Amino acid sequence: MAKYTIFILLLLLSTPHFAFSESKLEIDVSLSPAGSYKATTTEVNGSAYKTADGVAAENIIVNFKNLKTGIGLRDKHTRDRLAVDKYPSAKLVKAIGKNGKGEAQIDVRGKKIKVKGTYKIEGDKLTAEFPIEISTLDIKDVRYMGVGVKDTVTVHITVPLEAKRTAKK
Repeated sequence: MAKYTIFILLLLLSTPHFAFSESKLEIDVSLSPAGSYKATTTEVNGSAYKTADGVAAENIIVNFKNLKTGIGLRDKHTRDRLAVDKYPSAKLVKAIGKNGKGEAQIDVRGKKIKVKGTYKIEGDKLTAEFPIEISTLDIKDVRYMGVGVKDTVTVHITVPLEAKRTAKK
């Protein structure tokens, strides 16, 4: 009986519907006068899909409540600056891409902004990268003990890539 239970469990986990997602978000943050860190989360809900001439995505949600930087106090400061209590998540409203380049509208801290970036496809995953000027999100003068965050951060997001549109509106 144990053999059959293990077989069924392996079968379910290997089916895409039940498989664990490899979605993630990483934000590269440069510091002034020197240094850098990454803020990361795997709490990303949504996927991209192939179109006739490229890729697209809609309504991808990133939960900021568990954003991690590797240092507890910095985690708290990052969540405070992102106003996570008021805006617990960010949303990729809509994105389109062709030939490795793309544009998207995102909603962060209640601000809708347009971003441009690049993407690559690796198997059934799409990874996009784009810069954001945090001042466009009304995040300014981020400093702690003489060290500040530079205005431009780079966002990397990885989501599943579906062969056709199955994402919900």
